[in-house]
Amino acid sequence: MILHDGISIRKLLKGSVGFIGIVLAWIFLVQVVDELTPIDLISNPSPPVAMLGLAVAFFLGFKNTSTYGRWTEARMVWGDIANTSRDWGNTISTLVQPNGSVIDADLRDELIDRHVAWLNTLAFQLRQPATTGRKRRPWMFSHKPISGREDLHQKPESWQNSQLKTDLPLLDGKANRAACLLNLQARRLSDMAQQGKIDPFWHVALMDRLSRFTTAQGQCERIKNTPFPRQVAEVGRLFSWIFIFLLPLAFNDERSIMVGTDASMMRTVLFGWMTFAPVGALVCWIFFVTERVSASMEDPFEGDVTDVPISALCRTIEIDIRQMTGCGVAPQPAQPVEKALF
Repeated sequence: MILHDGISIRKLLKGSVGFIGIVLAWIFLVQVVDELTPIDLISNPSPPVAMLGLAVAFFLGFKNTSTYGRWTEARMVWGDIANTSRDWGNTISTLVQPNGSVIDADLRDELIDRHVAWLNTLAFQLRQPATTGRKRRPWMFSHKPISGREDLHQKPESWQNSQLKTDLPLLDGKANRAACLLNLQARRLSDMAQQGKIDPFWHVALMDRLSRFTTAQGQCERIKNTPFPRQVAEVGRLFSWIFIFLLPLAFNDERSIMVGTDASMMRTVLFGWMTFAPVGALVCWIFFVTERVSASMEDPFEGDVTDVPISALCRTIEIDIRQMTGCGVAPQPAQPVEKALF
């Protein structure tokens, strides 16, 4: 997630300089061909290009709304995980036995530590490259991917180091370790109820909280494993490039500023290019960035700069529940990497 000061004019230009250069060169080439060719290939091209631009703008607006809704849903799910985790910490820290005495401190620590392990395991599973996702993600506004530079739930150590030693052998070879951790937590609560350490009311209440964690995990996996409809994404990209390709033709019926003068062909071309190329490049750049912004929100868990910062959220949740319960040592807050939070 790019922070509020993470996008500057310099980064805007740096991230788009290649595209702007290509557009300026294409406009110049079209002008040269237009001057050298005595036959107008397209007569009065402005109306059809303008209509195409309007259609592409509507389509990109729909695509941006859809991808932003997908990103927002992912962030809301993790917001629910954060709130329910704090509720879990509050409940465990104040849990009492049927005789009114507090539960054993080691048992309380186990329930908190296993929940932290579940958070890190879920984040690790979501950060793995999706088999149905895109192979190459666009990086935005001069922010490069962070793979290989930081361990942000991309390596197995990120979930293994947070596990209880008794749980690690039980997770070996499991396809969905996060779901297995929830099952281990449920079994531990069942053992506590059978041993009389908690009464049936508390058992039902804690199982209800585990059910909310299961629901949240399922929602994350649905977003992760369901790719954004490719027909929408690819058609929007194709339409954008068609418009960018055709836009210079819309200036054909406007390049008559130096008609009737004795200026050379090259001078006419250069004057027309300097007059219309900046406007054309600006329009093309707007459509280009609009499409890239929507593409950057298609898969909100992959770990790019525009994705939901689940690693930072995991750290925040762990700090909150450890400080409020006194179980374990709270880690330091996650720090931005190049003005982006992951």
